[in-house]
This record gives sequence, C-alpha cells and structure tokens, in this order.
Amino acid sequence: MCKITYFFLFGMLALNGIGESFCGSLPSDIPKCKISDNVCIASSMNEALRLYPKGSPAFDLADLSRIFVPKVELGNAAGHSSAVQLNLIFLNSTTSGLEKAKVVNVSGFDPDIKQIIVNLEVPFMKLETEYEMDGKILFLTLKGKGHAEIHLKMATNRVTINVGLEKRNGKTHLIVKDMTCDFRPQGFFIHMDNLFDGNKEITDSVNEVINANWRDVYSALSDNINRSLAQGMLGILRNVAASLAYDDIYLK
Repeated sequence: MCKITYFFLFGMLALNGIGESFCGSLPSDIPKCKISDNVCIASSMNEALRLYPKGSPAFDLADLSRIFVPKVELGNAAGHSSAVQLNLIFLNSTTSGLEKAKVVNVSGFDPDIKQIIVNLEVPFMKLETEYEMDGKILFLTLKGKGHAEIHLKMATNRVTINVGLEKRNGKTHLIVKDMTCDFRPQGFFIHMDNLFDGNKEITDSVNEVINANWRDVYSALSDNINRSLAQGMLGILRNVAASLAYDDIYLK
C-alpha cells in the first residue's frame, strides 16, 4: 500500500506541511498547478492549510496545531561554536500556531528544481517545553531546569531547501540535501520556571530582564534556534520526498 505523505510540508516553519499521495495523487480538494506556476503553488499550499489545520486520519496527516519534538539542543550543547556561551536543551516540546501560517510566496518549483524557497507569515506561535540551561547570554548568567513557555508574535520565516532529482521505479523523486530557516518575530515573550534552584525572586527578575531586552536576546540566539529548527525538519522532508513523486504533484 502506498504510504500517505505530506507534500505541502515544504511550505511549513519548524516541523510540518501538507499533502497526500495515494500512490502518487494529491487529494482532489487541493488544486494542482502547472509546473513553475509559483503563484498557484503558494495558493494551493494556503488552501491545504485552510482545509487541514488539525490534520486528517483519512490520509494520515499530523495535527499541525500541536507539533511534538522530543529534544532540541541549542548553543554549545549542540556542539556549535557561538558567541553565546550557553548550553540549552529543550525536552518534550510542543509547538502550536503553525497551522495558522500563511504562505506569502514560493520559488523554485521548476523542471530542473535545485532550490525551493518558501516565505511564510505566522501570526502567533507558542512553544511549551521542559528545559535545561547553563551559561551566559549578553550580560545575564543563566542556570536552571524546569518548564518554559515561549511566544513568537507576527513572525516571518524564510525556508530554503536545497534539493536534487532522481528516478525511481519510473518516477522522479526529490532528494532533499539540506535546508535552512530564517525566523524573524516582531514580538517575543519567554517565561522560564525554576531558575537558580527555584529562587522565585531571581527567576522573576531574570524573566523580566530577558523580556525587556528581547530583541537582543533573540538576536543572540536566533542562529542556533534556526539551525535546530532546520535540523528537526530535515528528516521529515526527506521522508516526504522519498514517498511522493515530484512528477505527480503538477497538472499534466
């Protein structure tokens, strides 16, 4: 039985998308487009988001309003060099809000496809997670372990996916080589419980300082956050590309 898959995953930030393949066919309520018609493709992505924000068991689509990631490592914990001397781990994270994303435009869906770019707007995204943190960011020394909640408001996200093509069983499939994200919020909020062994006074003070200086804090962390988001999406994208033939998503 042909596995149900998610072509429109290419249009989503952090960790999902939409589409269906019953042995190479998209669902009838998702309009097909001519190849290279990037305006039509963006519109079809938005229609998929409108129709299936919470997924559908009929074609094995995950709930886009609750996206679970077991572990994300940022900063030095992930083995990356960084100006931010910070070890930060997110455990059992749940992200909501991506189901309300809007695809602004896309490019790259061509016969000799090499790179896909999807620009998104996300009105509000919430991340709830357990965290472990130790290190410094800007002028703050941070140490703690507990629950955290992060809000990103009125964000844009530019997703860049480098791909190739290969023939398998008479069909052309995408090979996803790598990808990057560039997530830019206009507003940011974070609250971390249990900083400094549960000292409530220090915990509240540090959260206040971080939120008062959120632009500097987010700027310092953004490279690592975007890198981790891209790594989390890469395996999912490769599975989609392996399952859904590139030939079959277009009008003939």
